[in-house]
Amino acid sequence: MIKIERHSQIIRYLETHNVLSIAEIAEILKCSEETIRKDLIELEKQNRLKRTRGGAYLENIYDRGFGNYIKKELMKDEKNYIAIMAMKRIKAKDLIIMDSSTTCVELAKNLIDKKIYVSVITNSLEIANLCSTSENINLIAIGGEFHNKTNSFIGHQTLDMIKTYRADIAFVSFPTIDMEFGLGENNIENLKIRKNMLKHSKNKILLMDHTKFTDESAVIFTEIEGIDTIITDQEPSKEWKNLLLGKEIEVES
Repeated sequence: MIKIERHSQIIRYLETHNVLSIAEIAEILKCSEETIRKDLIELEKQNRLKRTRGGAYLENIYDRGFGNYIKKELMKDEKNYIAIMAMKRIKAKDLIIMDSSTTCVELAKNLIDKKIYVSVITNSLEIANLCSTSENINLIAIGGEFHNKTNSFIGHQTLDMIKTYRADIAFVSFPTIDMEFGLGENNIENLKIRKNMLKHSKNKILLMDHTKFTDESAVIFTEIEGIDTIITDQEPSKEWKNLLLGKEIEVES
């Protein structure tokens, strides 16, 4: 297959599936992964797609962040690793609050598998649906205005409900983390929700895979201060470790 045909097939596939991995498109087009990797680089230079680790997606011109439907297909092993690490922090009868991040979805799956008796507060429709099937989880689903991109509820009703609770642990995952600006988001409502989940919890834990330490997609930020722990899948750089140590934030990887 000549290059122009491959490019056309790649874009057509993305228009239907939203996201692709290099491995799956190489198998579909019957060519090497290296060839597809070069194709994606060229198509990104033409502003026809955005590359990610191991794949690509079509960008919404009005929103620089990834939708959950994209995030679920990427970094699966890393997210599961972080979820397993986070499980060590949870005790029976804890009241846990979780945001709508795909890493928290993995954490919810682990909670269900381990059959720990806990209460879960969440604004995530997917996490609520998962937890509703478990006899070991007391589910507190937070409603509000539905946000399709993150498959979650946002808005003042959601915030009002969060503020009525005092959780033992908050597990939250911001899209990015920046040395100068702090924790980054792309949606002001999601920023408010994550900030309040942390504020209304005794133990504040961030679940952040290593790519979030270099991601520059965020447009609004909040301070890092007040976080107890960051759980990640790779040891951060020395510069990052020194910065977090100065803020008395534990890093586990």
